[in-house]
Amino acid sequence: MENVSSEQELLQLRNEGKISEAEYDQLHAAMQKSTNVDVAPTAPQADKTKPKRKLGITAFVLMLAGIFVPIVIFFICFAATGGGEVDVIFSVSLCALVLLEMAALGTGIGALADPFGKAATIGSSLILVTVLLLMT
Repeated sequence: MENVSSEQELLQLRNEGKISEAEYDQLHAAMQKSTNVDVAPTAPQADKTKPKRKLGITAFVLMLAGIFVPIVIFFICFAATGGGEVDVIFSVSLCALVLLEMAALGTGIGALADPFGKAATIGSSLILVTVLLLMT
């Protein structure tokens, strides 16, 4: 509404002879440009939530993978070795768990604005603390 009143005031100045036709055209064009410039920066801000959402979902998937992938690794290696070297197999599985949970924690911290990011941060933190307490 402010733009409409400004255009009316500009038109009134031209009709009263206070500004020339060329000045009117120049000022009117400048008003149109400033209106278009003001609208453009607000549009990209709406798209900033999509990357955070994707990052949050990625963190959540990493957290879940940190639970299930080490179990799968353990059973595959256990079956492949015929039950021998359980200590080595457990160590490899534990390393996979810690690495995936640390990746989930870092990614979740980067996406704290998203609910999935918060869930991944809290979940992976609890899993890591539990594993560290059990190892001592």
